[in-house]
Amino acid sequence: MKGFSQFLRAAALLCLCTAAVHAGVVRPAPDFKLDGIPKTLHSLRGQPVVLIIAQKMRLKEFKKELFLLGPMYPRFSEQKVVFVAAIEHGPTDIHSNIPFANAANPSQVAADYGVNGRFAIAVIGVDGNLDLITARPISAARVRDMIINNYETQASSRAIPGL
Repeated sequence: MKGFSQFLRAAALLCLCTAAVHAGVVRPAPDFKLDGIPKTLHSLRGQPVVLIIAQKMRLKEFKKELFLLGPMYPRFSEQKVVFVAAIEHGPTDIHSNIPFANAANPSQVAADYGVNGRFAIAVIGVDGNLDLITARPISAARVRDMIINNYETQASSRAIPGL
């Protein structure tokens, strides 16, 4: 009987450890390729990524987001944040102090991220977790907070003691 209870404890501990390992990325961000360079979202793991999806660059939501993010770009640069734009129609040469990479297949990126509207912004953590996606422009401070307080950081503060 003693051996059986030890087995059950070991099995329960194994289950908890397995769950903790798989809990690292709760909502994996869909992978995509970058246009003109041999990189994918997966190859950027270890760096936070801000993805802006828009039907056109002329949208007021897109312009507002650039306006909100621009002043804080130096801080984002210090954190090695990568900015990616998935513009579905029209030119993709973005005039901003923020250097943007372009997604190779913007319509597919929009579909993979479940974007049915005109605009969305997503924040992808260093662990590849989709930490935020919203259809409204958000402040640069909110983006920065999402990067700093990503799931990986939160998970380490909630770690199960003794494992």
